[in-house]
Amino acid sequence: MDDIRPPIAQGSTRFLDQLRLHIRQNGLAYRTEQTYLLWIKNFIRFHSRQHPKNLGSQDIEAFLSHLAEQRNCSVNTQRIALNALVYMYKRFMGLDVGDLKFSPAPTPRQLPVVYSRDEIAAILSKPCRYPWLMTLVMCLDVC
Repeated sequence: MDDIRPPIAQGSTRFLDQLRLHIRQNGLAYRTEQTYLLWIKNFIRFHSRQHPKNLGSQDIEAFLSHLAEQRNCSVNTQRIALNALVYMYKRFMGLDVGDLKFSPAPTPRQLPVVYSRDEIAAILSKPCRYPWLMTLVMCLDVC
């Protein structure tokens, strides 16, 4: 039952329970709640289980740079982690994180979607290497 929100203990003083309650009161989707809590837990673990109120913008920058440099995360993954941390600090804790300066994740190289006319001509000039009919069908849209 991954799509049913677990109940929060009434009057809980645990940090993550209070954060979870805040997310629900602000009407965020359950999947967003799960994702934000995952990244906030990773952030806390990265900093040796220190409470986020004891951590600042330098610690956020270190974590996001670690994601890009050591864990080779994509740009979108790094952006989701950033959104989770900014939500926690700005909206939940009411603290300003300022301008963050961290190493951005590398943008992946874009591969071509279709063959150029020269590439098609090169493929068709060597019919013995490729099944002729399949090659011709692949190239029909471009010719």
